[in-house]
Amino acid sequence: MRRSTTRVTAVVATVLATGLLTGCAEELPTPTPEAPVAQAVVTESQERKILDDVASVVGKVTKSSEAKSLGSRLTGPALDIRETQLKVAGARKDSEPLTDLSMEMQQVILPSDQEWPRSSFAITVQPKDLTTPVLMAFDQATARDQYKLWGWVRLLPGVTMPRFAEAQLGSPAVPPDDESLKVTPADAIKQYASVLTVDKDSKYADTFSDDDLRQFFRDYGKLQVDAINKEKCDGDFKVEYEPTKDPVKAVRTADGGALVMAAMISQETITAKEEGCEIGPPTETTQALWGDADVSNVVEVNYKDIVAMYVPPKDSDDQVSLVGYEHVPSSVSNG
Repeated sequence: MRRSTTRVTAVVATVLATGLLTGCAEELPTPTPEAPVAQAVVTESQERKILDDVASVVGKVTKSSEAKSLGSRLTGPALDIRETQLKVAGARKDSEPLTDLSMEMQQVILPSDQEWPRSSFAITVQPKDLTTPVLMAFDQATARDQYKLWGWVRLLPGVTMPRFAEAQLGSPAVPPDDESLKVTPADAIKQYASVLTVDKDSKYADTFSDDDLRQFFRDYGKLQVDAINKEKCDGDFKVEYEPTKDPVKAVRTADGGALVMAAMISQETITAKEEGCEIGPPTETTQALWGDADVSNVVEVNYKDIVAMYVPPKDSDDQVSLVGYEHVPSSVSNG
């Protein structure tokens, strides 16, 4: 029997993706630590100056769409992802792909470490676009370097953030191999990559609480497969995650746990397995990145990611939990 070619347009899932990171977020309380033992090496006024300087560079680049000057105040995953967002925004000819990086903060988490590199963290107020607040990490590589934005995530709707020391007391950094936690920061990101890739089939699944990002991939994958199966094309969806070589950032929480932030890369693959079927890119962003490539039975989308999670202390009964993420498409191909 002859089979005519069937072209399937995959489901646009922008609402799913953005819906996870929108909603009314309450102001986060400033907690009082039980046993303050340190003094912040950066004052709140110094941190405000850092935020203003970074925001100025980000704002100028956003208006001009010229990324060359970003390196003066962005570094590591933040620089990589912002350059990618600017590329995507240019391809789409709109600013929707750009995370709001305005620097109006509701909470700062300042370093107490005397040595370098040093990291500070800050949480924004809710942006004007009603997406959730953004958790940012800043890095100072040496005593002579400026603080730069190292990474950020958009917090999950309704997330309960861990408690930190008051800003003036400072919070110490946590080494990547710290064994006072349920999982070391370095192992936490490796294990979470496994959980995102195979979900409940991962041997580390019980270490992590279920979260919105995992649920997003379940829902999004089902939408893609259902759309393909409507045309009797035998749809398949899979996602693969792995950490990058960037260092993991971690800061101590008031209960002895840690807030961990790390960069990852991922790839989602949508396939129509039945012979003669063709599919195209599923969202406005992936369509913009697709360009004039020929359609086939496969769509592969590569992403750049940052995740932030709370890792409880070793003797806690709590699971490791995701508090926020950024998931940015960087390229699309036909496999």
